[in-house]
Amino acid sequence: MKSATGSAGLTVVLITMLIGPTAGCTWMSYLGSTDQGQEYGKTWYVGGAGPVGSVAGTLSVPRGLRQAGYRGAIETFGWQSVVGWTLRDQMDRERNEGQARRLAGRIEDYVRSHPGRRVNIIALSAGTGITTWALEALPEDVRVGTVVYLASSLSRQYDLSEALKRVDGKLYCFYSPRDPVLKYGVPVAGSVDRELFESNAAGSYGFAMPPGRDARRAELYRRLRNRPYRDEYAEYGYHGLHTDGTAQGFVAKVIAPLLKEPLQPAPPTARSDAPAVERP
Repeated sequence: MKSATGSAGLTVVLITMLIGPTAGCTWMSYLGSTDQGQEYGKTWYVGGAGPVGSVAGTLSVPRGLRQAGYRGAIETFGWQSVVGWTLRDQMDRERNEGQARRLAGRIEDYVRSHPGRRVNIIALSAGTGITTWALEALPEDVRVGTVVYLASSLSRQYDLSEALKRVDGKLYCFYSPRDPVLKYGVPVAGSVDRELFESNAAGSYGFAMPPGRDARRAELYRRLRNRPYRDEYAEYGYHGLHTDGTAQGFVAKVIAPLLKEPLQPAPPTARSDAPAVERP
């Protein structure tokens, strides 16, 4: 069995490889995109930071959705930087918010041209930050259905209220305490929202509602579902590591069914009940 020190050293080597001179790979983020099925709806996949993040899931996520019978269009959204690589993607919030607005524009254009069609988003790692800020930037009348976060590098207590206002279904956060990139990388680079430099990312332990009594926020957080790693996921290629959630089998068997769940399009009314957030 490897020691914790050995695992940490291996992760540092991995991070060093990820921030190496591999510029020019951003174009690969768009692999797997297809306009086929736009009349049925559309799902966006937003990858993670850097060269690995721009590749992981770009083919396996669309293939997993198709394997499960998803008929809508699929777009893998490229947002990663060409200069700066992984660290810039994780740390440059100003640029990332600009990319998020670009994603919001893409979503709005589709919703306006295909009224009544369902929109979903699947996001990996730092891509969950891009997705969150895109949701916050959407006009009030532009809604999405299901949102799925994998290995999120947002800080655990990031306030999701504004993003959840645009979600008519559920926001699922799949998390794993065994994720070495979040355990060792985030304390070095910081969370994608620049709020912490410790191993307390949402992708490690799930989101926690920010402190304070706020009935409206509590109601919105009823749409959040934290999902911890389960040993049974290994059968589908997800072993709790950083990009495992994009495995084709996991997407087909676990994620795709979530995109078919019924929606609740009416804005929630404020109640004082506790939110349905699963705690680790």
